Amino acid sequence: MLEIENLSIGYRPGLPAVRGVDLHVSAGEVVALVGESGSGKSTIAKVLLGLLPPGGWATGSARFEGTDLVGRAEADWRSLRGSRIGIVPQGAMSGLDPVHRIESQLVEAVRLHTGVTRPAAATRARELLRLVHLDPSLSRAYPHQLSGGMRQRVAIALALAGDPALVVADEPTTGLDLLTQERVLDLLAEVRSRQSVGMLIISHDLPGLLAVADRVAVMYAGKVVELRSAGDLGARSLHPYTKGLLAASASVLPGAVWSAIPGSAPPLTADEVGCRFAPRCPLVTAVCQEQEPPLVEYDGGEVACHRAADRVDLRYPSVPAGSASAEAAPVVQVSGLELCFRVRHRPVYALRGVDLEITRGEILGLVGESGSGKTTLGRVLLGLLPPSAGKVHVDGIEITGLRGRALRAAQRRIGFVHQDPYGSLHPAMTVAALVAEPLALAGVARAARPPRIHEALRAAGLPTEPEFLNRLPARLSGGQRQRVAIARALVTDPILLIADEATSMLDVSTRAGIASTLRRQAQERGLAVLFITHDLGEAMHACDRVVVLREGEHVEAGLPRHLVEEPAHPYTAQLVEAGRRRVV
Repeated sequence: MLEIENLSIGYRPGLPAVRGVDLHVSAGEVVALVGESGSGKSTIAKVLLGLLPPGGWATGSARFEGTDLVGRAEADWRSLRGSRIGIVPQGAMSGLDPVHRIESQLVEAVRLHTGVTRPAAATRARELLRLVHLDPSLSRAYPHQLSGGMRQRVAIALALAGDPALVVADEPTTGLDLLTQERVLDLLAEVRSRQSVGMLIISHDLPGLLAVADRVAVMYAGKVVELRSAGDLGARSLHPYTKGLLAASASVLPGAVWSAIPGSAPPLTADEVGCRFAPRCPLVTAVCQEQEPPLVEYDGGEVACHRAADRVDLRYPSVPAGSASAEAAPVVQVSGLELCFRVRHRPVYALRGVDLEITRGEILGLVGESGSGKTTLGRVLLGLLPPSAGKVHVDGIEITGLRGRALRAAQRRIGFVHQDPYGSLHPAMTVAALVAEPLALAGVARAARPPRIHEALRAAGLPTEPEFLNRLPARLSGGQRQRVAIARALVTDPILLIADEATSMLDVSTRAGIASTLRRQAQERGLAVLFITHDLGEAMHACDRVVVLREGEHVEAGLPRHLVEEPAHPYTAQLVEAGRRRVV
């Protein structure tokens, strides 16, 4: 159905972002395309959907149902895009129109791709909602009234509106909790089986895709470096990069190691010599630095590695274990916290009766699905939301009763790391200016800022050379941007740091590095850290204790190992079971 041969793609002349990729997807087959940001995954999707920006180029061929997609004129895409080739875009909310109801968006898509009447399109819209296991009554809702998982199901329904033969799903589970990720992937597998639709699923979450994919293609620096069946990949992967991606996925199993691939993917250059993974590879030899390995058949799959035949136990840096003292002084004390909103004159509780405590040097994990109240609790601790009841003390000061200058002074003792490393940094400010901004707001003299900026950058694991200090966010990787956000949070020497889903939008190879940085700062500074996450596996490795929230209520708390081995609440048990099913 889809045959890709020797496909090379670039955004500037002579500088390929994708190099010589061969891949095929058969009818009813799910192929996973996996790799870090910048590996070329989404670039391939842009060619398959005719969305390559002006100035972009592509050579080779990508034939779909006998028609070559490379070089196709925009007018010729109208009969393919959305009708024969469905799209599930990255970020469900960005793929939905926030000002139109779900029904009108589905009806519009059905009519656009099939040409049926409005009544017939409305009937088909209800069928699509049932197909993705949503109640048709939700068709009258707006996107913001749905959970993240529901929005992703609507995005899948929109992709199926034209009854396509191929669906391209770009990061369909990013930012979703484990239970919702599992449901979305199960839904894609069900659609594949019932509709006999071929699927190309693009993701950086390798373990999550092994249960639904038939084959997996691992990309690095624009090339496929390993290709084999999903059933074999966990036990028989041969490329060090594939092994690194598997090790970088946090497991809920007690005693498992959570590792990080050091360094970052190389920038695009025209003068490529040797294996592009060599600077990060623990198995590198002289031949790796001199000759780029070709993709060849080996041991039931295909691999591009000079050392594929060497059975060597790889070791990547791992997240250090916690060592917080149970006798340390409490920094945060929350008691009886409630937050109630009124919706159409009815009370809706975002938080109900929450109690927790964080001590010096401790990382407390706050785990729960979307809508459980995790971010809301973080905003209350920051003094951004006044609670309906209860008290919050930070370093002995009751935050809930402060206003104006007193509140701003207390907030300077609290650092905050936002979920989105791409939207949280001002694009026109340099790294130095971004890290200096909190100092300027605190009234620190300009002459006293540079040493504190350098100290914060080093603490966040970043360089302090002038070239890096003068970079804009556009020249930083996702991991570097999040580290800049951590440096901004540390520069005022806070006593509490709130990391709100600080790793959820990052590559798995980067997440463990961020968690290691937070652990080091907790230990060295005596910093109390609230680590908000939807990933129980990450909380297992990154945190000293874990609190589980569900629908605004504190349902369970304890040491990570105890929660996994003996969960007391059914919801915690569901999270643990979902994590166990992802173990490779």
